[in-house]
Amino acid sequence: MTGPQRTRRTLAATFALVSLSGFSLAARAQDAPPPAGNAAPSVAPGNDAPAAPPTAQPAAPPPGQPGYAPPGQGYPPGYTPPGYAPGYAPPGYPPGYAPPRYVPTEPTHSGVYLHLHLGGGFTSISGSGGYGGTTKVSGGGPSFAVAVGGAVAPNLALFGNFFFTGSTQPHVSSGGISGESSGNALVGGFGAGVVYYFMPADVYLSGAVAAVDFQADDSAGNTTYQSDVGLGFEGLLGKEFWVSEHWGLGAALEFVGATSMKDKNNSNISWSAGAFNLLFSATCF
Repeated sequence: MTGPQRTRRTLAATFALVSLSGFSLAARAQDAPPPAGNAAPSVAPGNDAPAAPPTAQPAAPPPGQPGYAPPGQGYPPGYTPPGYAPGYAPPGYPPGYAPPRYVPTEPTHSGVYLHLHLGGGFTSISGSGGYGGTTKVSGGGPSFAVAVGGAVAPNLALFGNFFFTGSTQPHVSSGGISGESSGNALVGGFGAGVVYYFMPADVYLSGAVAAVDFQADDSAGNTTYQSDVGLGFEGLLGKEFWVSEHWGLGAALEFVGATSMKDKNNSNISWSAGAFNLLFSATCF
């Protein structure tokens, strides 16, 4: 056998042996089970395969039964939650110590000052220097005032005010003739003043200097006497009681005095006035 023939036979035998080995390996691969680490194929959404039922959880025993532990307190056996060491007491007051009591502060007047009063008393007005001698108008009547201002220090305020005092159907005497008038006489003025409250008694003292004039009318409303503006004074002494955080109600005595009020028609006559009144007062301060 020549060399080329021997070579061809050797190659043919080798190819046949390789073919038989590949066929045997493919058959073994088909019969072998899948690897243990591979997951089972998932069921695609929409398939009719039934889902696995949920695993039932054991029911917790109700509160108060053995084996029940509140949430967050299921400590393992032998575990003690953190706290104070044995014999340790939390901080506090030493024995025999009492904390200081709250003592309310004394009420103080401050801020806006608003005062109103209404009452009545006796008013007397006198004129002298005329040819008819002295003329006097006097009697009982009302008194009224409003004052508005503000505090300049605790319990101390400055204010401006308007007031009047008068007599209704006063007694009139002039030139030796006297009688009852059916009209009214009124003294009024505008002024500025100061008030101070004595605490905690809540007693106040007030005084104002004012420009004051006087007028008397008869029952028909005709003016019988009238003066120009003169110098006047109004003083109050009162006591009030708190009825709210800012308002007080009380009573007061009022004095009004006026002088140098020249007669409107006869400059030779000069009028003066004095009044004493008992008042009901209301003050926001």
